[in-house]
Amino acid sequence: MNFRKGLKVRPADINMTPLVDVVLLLVLFFMVTAQFEILPGLKLALPGVDPEARVRVQSAERLEVTATASGDLYFEGQPTTLHNLPLHLDRTGAEGSEVVIVVSADEAVPYGRIIKIMDTLRLEGFSRVVFAARPETEEDQP
Repeated sequence: MNFRKGLKVRPADINMTPLVDVVLLLVLFFMVTAQFEILPGLKLALPGVDPEARVRVQSAERLEVTATASGDLYFEGQPTTLHNLPLHLDRTGAEGSEVVIVVSADEAVPYGRIIKIMDTLRLEGFSRVVFAARPETEEDQP
């Protein structure tokens, strides 16, 4: 056996420069490829709307759902319930992609009730939903 007494063992050097470069490139890659979602519900103008922002819907291709402050629900002027709304939609024979649903709701209708109505419409295949609103006047301004 050959033992060398004068040989010193140096600790291993780890060069940190390439490691830092790789980490910075990964951070940059994830920042560029990340998808940022803008919440669509942040810019609301309730209860009135700009008189210039109007949607023109032909009467032949629209159906109306009305919710009152007392909790009543109407489909095309006929009283109904949230449970029976899909039956009324099926009876019309309308296709969801062709028909615009106009939701008219009183200002005092709870937000949760509107969401339930919209969810029912979505489950029935109706994706074109608009809300009826009155033009905002100077009297509505605080």
